[in-house]
Amino acid sequence: MPNNPLNVKLNKNWLLLIISIFCAAVIIAATSFFSPMRPNHTVVQDIEHLVDTKKQYSISNILSISDNVWQQQNQDLTSLDMSNELHWFKFTLNNLDPSQSWLLEIDYALLDSINLWFVQDNKVLAEYMVGDSLIFAQRAVDHENFLFPLPTNVQPVEVYLNAYSKGMMRLPLNIWQQQDYLGFASKNGLIMGGFLGLMLAMGLSNLLFFITTRSPTFLVYAGYVIFLALTLSTLQGIGYRYIWSNSPWFQQHAIGIFANLTVCLSIIFCDLLLNVRAYSTRLSKILKMSAFAFLLGLVISLFISLQVFIKVFLLMFCASGVLLLAVAIWLWVKGLAIAGYYTLAWAILIVSGFVLSLDALNIVNFNMPSYYLLMIGAAIETVLLALILAISHDQQRQTLLDTQAELLNQERQVQHAQKDMLALQENATEDLEYKVQERTLELEIALRELSETNRELQQKNTLDALTGIRNRSYFDKKYQAEVRRSRREQTQLSVVMMDIDHFKNVNDQYGHLVGDECIRAVAHTLEKALKRPSDDVCRYGGEEFALILPSTNLEGALTLVEQLRNEIEKTTIQAENVSVNITISAGIGTAIADLNQAEDIILALADRQLYAAKNAGRNNVQGSYLDAIQQ
Repeated sequence: MPNNPLNVKLNKNWLLLIISIFCAAVIIAATSFFSPMRPNHTVVQDIEHLVDTKKQYSISNILSISDNVWQQQNQDLTSLDMSNELHWFKFTLNNLDPSQSWLLEIDYALLDSINLWFVQDNKVLAEYMVGDSLIFAQRAVDHENFLFPLPTNVQPVEVYLNAYSKGMMRLPLNIWQQQDYLGFASKNGLIMGGFLGLMLAMGLSNLLFFITTRSPTFLVYAGYVIFLALTLSTLQGIGYRYIWSNSPWFQQHAIGIFANLTVCLSIIFCDLLLNVRAYSTRLSKILKMSAFAFLLGLVISLFISLQVFIKVFLLMFCASGVLLLAVAIWLWVKGLAIAGYYTLAWAILIVSGFVLSLDALNIVNFNMPSYYLLMIGAAIETVLLALILAISHDQQRQTLLDTQAELLNQERQVQHAQKDMLALQENATEDLEYKVQERTLELEIALRELSETNRELQQKNTLDALTGIRNRSYFDKKYQAEVRRSRREQTQLSVVMMDIDHFKNVNDQYGHLVGDECIRAVAHTLEKALKRPSDDVCRYGGEEFALILPSTNLEGALTLVEQLRNEIEKTTIQAENVSVNITISAGIGTAIADLNQAEDIILALADRQLYAAKNAGRNNVQGSYLDAIQQ
């Protein structure tokens, strides 16, 4: 029984409501869990501040200047304004138990330069130089935050430090017992490892889905998750500690690179997952242009100051977040159920990012690290998007199953129709096969008779009616074929032109019947003399005959034709009670056919040799090579 569309819609709305309540509960629980994450530690108080606008002071100058130059720091060091100036700070450490190991922590991983001195009685006890502008190995303690071991001394110790950053200037100073900090660092590392492991697992799994399905949506989502994890790793200094620890330049630009790629891929993912193009081509183009803007922002971030980049990026991020939410809500209203889940997922991440932006701009402050909020939002958003992909895959599978069922039903109907048609065709086929066989037999007989008739006609068309030997038409074709074979195989070809001497006198003296008998006698003598299958004798016309002798040189042709001339001369022809003796004259042309010569040049040479024989007194044979004539 088909589902009621109204019931399906209500079920989806209830599912969305349940997921929303679950996400809110997870956020509240995680916030409560993370708030007491940092155990007891001491926040440094009574800090004096000095702005070194011209960057002219060194530690020796600082130790000698008057205390009146220093100002009491009233502003919270966790939320200093962005500035290109060098800031000096000093404070005094008192009442530290010398039996314990103590650490000074600067809980902000993105400071470019920190110089710190521990001083007692105007003497420097220890000096440290760290920051993102230096390689990670120069840090006093191998940790993503800036940690400095405090000197174990009963007497008060003054701490002087200067700090500089192209981006946010934050300097939260905390005093820790080393044992407490190690415990905190272990828990924090476990949380960060779990979060990054989740992100990496989601990225790799979707990358494998892309390899198996070739769907670009999985590839874009995998890239988005991985770059989001890299962005958060950069904010926490984890990336600089474990991945690019020897590249200060990359550390200073990593935020611009990874953050822009993350937002760019998130926009492309929205366009692909929700198939925005199917609903609005213009809106899809706007999303693509927005993604391209962040790619352009990535390139620009490599050349502009970090302060300008952060402000511009946060504005672009907020604008793109509003755009994505608007698109998702619009598609949700238009009936795309999956857009509702997408709206919830992105709302959580965007709110987390918005809260982080407010914290970065010093508009609001939290008792817990703001990046924990972003981590919570990113983790929930990642899981929800995985759920969305699963729902989308299930919908596609269901659509495919419905389509297959419909096609199967249509196929069954077609099969029934085919069975009916087949029964009709079987009867028609039997009658048709019988008729076809009958007509085929008749056609075969007719074709056989036609072939025999055609063969007889071809045979008659190539024979001379008077003599029974080949005629002039056959000679023309045979001559052309042998010339081409001589040219192709480079063999000698001899052509003989013959003429009965004084044949006109025979006709005038004895009549045409006697003349015809003379022509038949000569033809019979010539045909009888040729032994090779390749040699041919043809009646060229009137009393003229032609011989084609392939692969025959001039000497062989002269010998053969001289024998023929002698035999004809000795032969007495009986016709109409009359005895007649005749002679012949012959001309021979021999050559190897050349591609650059005309095909009839050998025939023309034989014809000239025939006239030479007649001029020599008739009853004569003359022959020549073509090369000899040309010379």
